[in-house]
Amino acid sequence: MSAATLPLLRGFGAEETLAWHDGRPLSAQAFCAVATALAACVPSARYAFNLCESTTGFLLASAVALIAGQTLILPSTRLARTLDELLAAYPDSYCLVDTIGERNRAADVTEWAVSPQLDAARDATLNATAWPPPAIAATQTAAILFTSGSTHAPKPHAKEWGELWQGAETFLRSFGAPPPGVAILGTVPPQHMFGFETTCMLPLQSGRPVLEARPALPADLARALRTAASLGVDEVWLMTTPLQLHAFHRELTSVPGLARIISATMPLDPALARSVERDWQVTVEEIYGCTEGGILATRRPARSKYFTPAAGIKFATTASDATEVSGGHLPRSLIVTDRLRPEAPVDGDGSGRFEILGRDDDMVKIAGKRASLCGLTRELLRIPGVRDGVVFLPDPDASRLAGAIVAPGLSAVSVRASLARSVDPAFVPRPLLIVAALPRDLNGKLPHADLLALLATAREPAKSGVANGAPLLLRTSISSGHPTLPGHFPGHPIVPGVVLLELIETLLAQNGYQINACPQVKFLAQVAPGEPLDIRVDLADAPIARFAIDAAGRSAVIGRFLCSTSVVPA
Repeated sequence: MSAATLPLLRGFGAEETLAWHDGRPLSAQAFCAVATALAACVPSARYAFNLCESTTGFLLASAVALIAGQTLILPSTRLARTLDELLAAYPDSYCLVDTIGERNRAADVTEWAVSPQLDAARDATLNATAWPPPAIAATQTAAILFTSGSTHAPKPHAKEWGELWQGAETFLRSFGAPPPGVAILGTVPPQHMFGFETTCMLPLQSGRPVLEARPALPADLARALRTAASLGVDEVWLMTTPLQLHAFHRELTSVPGLARIISATMPLDPALARSVERDWQVTVEEIYGCTEGGILATRRPARSKYFTPAAGIKFATTASDATEVSGGHLPRSLIVTDRLRPEAPVDGDGSGRFEILGRDDDMVKIAGKRASLCGLTRELLRIPGVRDGVVFLPDPDASRLAGAIVAPGLSAVSVRASLARSVDPAFVPRPLLIVAALPRDLNGKLPHADLLALLATAREPAKSGVANGAPLLLRTSISSGHPTLPGHFPGHPIVPGVVLLELIETLLAQNGYQINACPQVKFLAQVAPGEPLDIRVDLADAPIARFAIDAAGRSAVIGRFLCSTSVVPA
């Protein structure tokens, strides 16, 4: 193998398990055989959209495109409008999917299913022709990934195979190679850079298998760990986000077989890391990185606030006081927007370690005072009863901050009063919306455009009651990133009825009503994530609240609640 090419797989024996399909082991040799055979059949195109939801399907689809010399397009969202826009931007393309018919787009494009091909992995004659693993040109543009859009519009970032390959090497040198008997388990979609690094590139380049599951709920994680044990896996390394880790830890008292947790996508609260390490007896580590550069630094937040540069990576301050990152797997230096503070040198020697103070665009100035949006959000989330929340600046010229919370049983008045005890009153958000769910994407991030849409369609709770018997009206939608959706309705996500009823419950609570009984409810049509929802609650016959939800213009839910007025805490 020449220096101009790099292997698709490293560290595997031909018969060693790389992944599982429907609970059956898939050997490294069988994986290469199926990928090579499929690569010879797929359309001759420049780009391949990898829309596979299953972990093993995504892994196979990625290998197929790489072997075929194509560039993977990895959309950060599955919304139909976004996919149609990307298909228009990359016209010489087709879609790799788990099974045919998983359409979530209007554009007419060729689909190629990978799941049925995995059954061919048991063909011994086919397998014998596919070892050693194929080599990929180091300069091949392997993938185009997109930023999340949490601060700006999503931007594409192209990655050559050599950069991704070296990035996996950086990961292994920074954390150490997983020992024999370890399997990788991820909760982050592989279309995201962190998910791609840890559930695609890490298994391919570490010689350790990846589990099929992608847990979204605590029960999913418990089930995945039991399944791993039944497959003969000794230990599991979990790749997850702070939001998901918090949910897992809140519900699970033990996690048999879990040996290591690596978190990314947003800052990990050291207090959460300490609690997890204490309660689960598991090491918790964190990656500092970005779509542009992948893994850049690591830390163990339960023990230190400082990050250590990843293997081969160097951080430096430029003449303009910006932070420049170079070396390692990076093909060129990049500027990060976070404000970093180096650890104080000891005996004149700097350690290279640093703490993160926040992003430049995270700092806001209100009434001549400055504060961090992340810091304000942390204070908001510390209020008892607030399950989720965010503080944000609607636009650069706004004179007030806005906020949104998921806080059943609380009012905006009481939450603002609690927040004012820990932050300057100038930074207490107005409006503060109480919602059934925040529009988080699958990585737990909150795209700014979705927050603005939430602000435009929702409204701050009234003090109590409804004037003149007017109906309660709300237009909203359920994001594809809602925690009840990933992994539960693969290929055809449906919003659960209980989530729709929670929207009505929240709307009533915002207006001073609590639900005592639900004598009637009818679900008339399925609701897909992202569909516009028009909610109407009629209280003319109070205490009966008659409600209706229309989804994209069709009647989806009707029913009635028995309510009583509730006292809104001051």
